[in-house]
Amino acid sequence: MFAVLLALGGAYFFWRALTSPYKGFPEPTRLVQVRKGLRTSMILRHLQAEGVIRDEYVPLIYMKVARYGESIKAGIYEFSKPESAADVLEKLIRGDVVLKSVTVREGLDHFAIARLFVAEHLGTQTEWDAAVANADLVRDIAPEATSLEGYLFPDTYKFSPGTNAHAIVKAMVANFRKHFAGEMAYITTGLDTHQTVILASIVETEAKLPQERPLVASVYLNRLQRHMELAADPTVIYALKLAGRWDGNIHKWGLQIDSPYNTYRFRGLPPGPIANPGLASLRAAAAPAKTPFLYFVAKHDGSHAFSTNLADHNRNVLIYQKQWYRDPRAAAAQRAQPAQPPTGR
Repeated sequence: MFAVLLALGGAYFFWRALTSPYKGFPEPTRLVQVRKGLRTSMILRHLQAEGVIRDEYVPLIYMKVARYGESIKAGIYEFSKPESAADVLEKLIRGDVVLKSVTVREGLDHFAIARLFVAEHLGTQTEWDAAVANADLVRDIAPEATSLEGYLFPDTYKFSPGTNAHAIVKAMVANFRKHFAGEMAYITTGLDTHQTVILASIVETEAKLPQERPLVASVYLNRLQRHMELAADPTVIYALKLAGRWDGNIHKWGLQIDSPYNTYRFRGLPPGPIANPGLASLRAAAAPAKTPFLYFVAKHDGSHAFSTNLADHNRNVLIYQKQWYRDPRAAAAQRAQPAQPPTGR
């Protein structure tokens, strides 16, 4: 009998601890960030320290027993009134965040950016396609633009759940203007704003090291001035994506694709950006280094070998591409790290 009473008392204590409202912070509202990758126990400890829940142990047991298999969503949560631990956990499991955070890194194209936001339920694919296709947001600075590719500024963005793609795109373009519009008057190449963004998008997808961005920009500017093909692999990749034919590798047939974005077949800049560059690449395209270089080839450590003539370039290709791949030790090292495409012709 005593054991039964003890069990009932324990159950009552557990239930009361789980369902009693609690507010342990003095201000009217408290925002709490739940970081991605943290264990449930660490999240509950953080919530206790923030005064959101009274105790971390009862909610942890509840999660392990009653909500097994469910997970807490990362994000920023708002608490303003006394809430029970059960209600708090329900909010965290649903993911009722105040703001959803999405990081857009430099060099992503609009296809990849849309996937990031759609995965967070911030707009649908159809909304993103329509929003990116509307170039009116940059008509005053880039009248030739046919989409917003190139103007979706890379950054970490925070939006309320349910924010649509048009509002997000508007914020990204505004961020572009904030960071780069004031520097447009200092473009030194003779290119207009849209051409500069196009060049910057190619530089962003080619240069891995910050110090090489002005050098890579100089190569393409020199080739433009000599009416040479740019021969940039990333532009071919973009052409294949537009055609729905990109499979993750560039094939010989891909280099022949009939697209104005194929800079192996068509001279000059492609008609639009192929990615969304960061400020460093935009600056490099606006004011490239002054060099005689016309070629570069990847060296597999993130850097490139630059050259002024085709003979030296072919020699560099032999050293850093053909012989490198033939070396078994180099091949083994390559398998242990992400591949660098042999870009730059």
